[in-house]
Amino acid sequence: MSPAPEELRDIPTGEATPGQDVLINRRELAALRLRLSEAEEALKAIHNAEVDAVVVKGSQGSSIYSLTGVNHPYRIYVEQMQEGAVTVTGEGLILFCNQRFAEMIGVPLDHVIGSLLPSRLEEKCWLDLASVLHTDHVPVKREGFLSRSDGEELPVHFAASRLPLRDQRVICLVVTDLSEQKTGDALRMAKEVAERASAAKDGFLATLSHELRTPLNPALLGIATLQQDHALSPEVHSTLAMIRRNIELETRLIDDMLDLTRIANGKLELHEAPVDVRTILEGAIAICRSHIEDKGQSLYLDLDAAESHSFGDEVRLQQVFWNVLRNAIKFTPDEGTIHLTTSNPRDHLIRITIADTGIGFEPSQAARLFHAFEQMDRNMTRRFGGLGLGLSISRSLIIAHGGRIWGESLGPDQGATFHIDLPLRAPSVSTPPPMPAPAVSSSHDLRILLVEDHEDTRNIFYLILEQKGHHVLAAGTAHDALRLAQEHSFDLVISDLGLPDQSGMELMRQLHGTYGLPGIAVSGYGMEEDVARSRESGFRYHLTKPFDPARLDDLIAAVSRDLHRR
Repeated sequence: MSPAPEELRDIPTGEATPGQDVLINRRELAALRLRLSEAEEALKAIHNAEVDAVVVKGSQGSSIYSLTGVNHPYRIYVEQMQEGAVTVTGEGLILFCNQRFAEMIGVPLDHVIGSLLPSRLEEKCWLDLASVLHTDHVPVKREGFLSRSDGEELPVHFAASRLPLRDQRVICLVVTDLSEQKTGDALRMAKEVAERASAAKDGFLATLSHELRTPLNPALLGIATLQQDHALSPEVHSTLAMIRRNIELETRLIDDMLDLTRIANGKLELHEAPVDVRTILEGAIAICRSHIEDKGQSLYLDLDAAESHSFGDEVRLQQVFWNVLRNAIKFTPDEGTIHLTTSNPRDHLIRITIADTGIGFEPSQAARLFHAFEQMDRNMTRRFGGLGLGLSISRSLIIAHGGRIWGESLGPDQGATFHIDLPLRAPSVSTPPPMPAPAVSSSHDLRILLVEDHEDTRNIFYLILEQKGHHVLAAGTAHDALRLAQEHSFDLVISDLGLPDQSGMELMRQLHGTYGLPGIAVSGYGMEEDVARSRESGFRYHLTKPFDPARLDDLIAAVSRDLHRR
């Protein structure tokens, strides 16, 4: 028997179960290869937009989807646009998409066409988009999420339109990536929330300071008045001094909270003028002297710096020196010693060193000392008190002066040493000379309208002003103050800002505008914004509670001198 012709010979396909060959006719193999080649060419033609229609066979028969009218320039635009472009059947079969859409879902382009879009959307989202087929050519727009191949959800915006094709249900989708916008929105929202929280915090601290200061003011005024009575025994004067120190300490803690807020908001201002660092240091020592004596501590001074004149904020520098020296006193046991020295390690630099024999600290903790609200442990807070703000504020103030501050210790119970380096600066030529402080002088009897809603403060205020020889009428509300202003003549208004029926600033605008009265604001609100607003309303000066009566005397004397010059 002759062998079969070559074209009819059966060829093992290699596609069989183990141990079994399946034979296929060479003609059938050639036909199969031709069909595969045609299919491959068809896919390439679809991808390259070289066909006019696509036939899709399904359970309901075959459907023809025409792509007639899609010209070459349009396809170039679609491929280069930044949005994803998708053509999809009513059943969700993707007929076409551009490269941008494939990148959005993280799938190669040739794997996207022919896949099902609904599998990448929430069901409700797909139903909304597919509803465009049943509307009167009204586009459907909505936001949703695309499921990416990596499992992530991409926030997008869909714009769905029905393609105007005869006898075909085809949806055209434009898909916009919203991830950057959402990130930007989230950042803006986070910023707004942070700003609102910061404003709320600042408002809370300002209100808290007002509420804390208000009851301290009559106590401090009463103590100051009693201290002027020389008929009282030394023991009583000692007790009064102790009470006053504690009131002033409480005030300092309140001021520290507000200072921290100013520093955090970048609103810390320095009122610079020529200063003598040694004189400022001696002032801080004088303030702390009674505390040192109470604890039986020994203070050794070695103020040998040859250069000490500079340019800076005297009040803020004294605050720094007071903070550091007070810490040395607080953390040094009774009968301990404190050494305070000054030197000039190089030209135009002064170094203040405060060393004590106190509790010390671990060397590794040195940097933490200058963190806000930082103390080495809670036991220290309970034992020594304080908020842990003094050194943090001091560091900010010294940096603002161009200097630096640091602490050293050999370990617990081995004392601590703090160094403050300050450059000795000269004032710049463009710096205006400082405004002279009101000098203390006797003022003639003034007719004063006192407005204060806090009864204890109003009563002690009234008593002090009467003792100074002034004629005083007092009111607890803005309404009563306006009535008194209509019935009597006054030289000066001293008013609280937080009145129950009207703002003290609005009251001052009316009194100043109608009667030309000068005013001194007295308030528990002491932020820079509070001071600026009170002056804008017509107050000449602003006192923050609690205050030293001597300071009030200075301001009344200044008003009195202005009245004399008229």
